Amino acid sequence: MMEPSLQTAPMPADRDALLRTAQASPEIAGQHDKERWLALYADDAVVEDPVGTPASHRGRRPGRLGDELGRFYEAFIAPSGIEMVTRQDIVSDMHVFRAVDIHTTNLKTGLKMKVPANLLYEIVSRDGGLSIRRMQAHWELNRMSRMLMGEGSLGMRTIAVMNWRMLRAFGPKWLMAYFKSSQKGVGRAGKELIERLASQIGPDGNEVFAPGATVELPGGETASVAEFLEGCTALEVRELLASGRTVSGLASVEWGARAGDAAFIAELDAAGAQVQRLRWFWEG
Repeated sequence: MMEPSLQTAPMPADRDALLRTAQASPEIAGQHDKERWLALYADDAVVEDPVGTPASHRGRRPGRLGDELGRFYEAFIAPSGIEMVTRQDIVSDMHVFRAVDIHTTNLKTGLKMKVPANLLYEIVSRDGGLSIRRMQAHWELNRMSRMLMGEGSLGMRTIAVMNWRMLRAFGPKWLMAYFKSSQKGVGRAGKELIERLASQIGPDGNEVFAPGATVELPGGETASVAEFLEGCTALEVRELLASGRTVSGLASVEWGARAGDAAFIAELDAAGAQVQRLRWFWEG
């Protein structure tokens, strides 16, 4: 039986290069350089922002504003001032997990917001360099909507401006799908499930997982739920965010005498009652 270990995953060949690639996306977005931002992404890139809403794919629906990635830029990046404050970065193989606070300013209305987010970048090699194949932004859309509505007339004007940008970029069918997806998700129930997992680590934690659930570790290794629960002697989770059917966050994980910081993404069933897939990210 495999014993999961914080030491099993080798460090990427160049951690700094991987981290710089992930950092470049919000930095260039903040500079409003569309062509340079698009150039960061691979030919088959996918952006899920936030996770649970319709994804944007490189090369799909080409038109006046570009493909879906170009449309995403026009809808969300072009009208926003963007500054990112990092809480923790974890580089794990070819993935970069960033726990951040995104400070945004609507350039039309001037409304400022702070959005806590967990960002996962999947990095690939391309033409002797690196590019982003997938970016998954985990943040709580319903929480942001409530914050906007709490800003009174300024918030309502900002919502109207944002909706117009999305409608212009993607069309009414996409916008309706976005609205519908924002009303779904595991929410508080999902976060409470992950907190229960941390408090019941050991055999009692088995009930948290769905039948056939998988646990994925850095380095391409996997563990059964039984192996994960047996090998993990301590688990603390923090800064949880529910986005779509996922809960993500930072953690302190211990196997035997070894302990370390980690990040995770848990994919739950539609009710937020059981974990179907648990992905771990840590540095070797």
